[in-house]
Amino acid sequence: MRSIALSIAVALSAAVISFFLSVAFLCFVLLIMGAVTHTRPDMTLTYKAAAPVAALALLCGFFITLARSLRSANAHK
Repeated sequence: MRSIALSIAVALSAAVISFFLSVAFLCFVLLIMGAVTHTRPDMTLTYKAAAPVAALALLCGFFITLARSLRSANAHK
């Protein structure tokens, strides 16, 4: 039970961090692209692209942490 709670905590924190980092990175990319082309880009694209990144980070964080905790629990027995 402890390993599942740890996995959920790591997955949620990884999802939040990756979401905001990808939003920030994509904002900079769109601002640079807008400055080069002299247009105003649609900034809602950042949230639309960051949501799948956060979902992938959530899944990867959960399963990797769960596998590592179960593997270490079996190694200590």
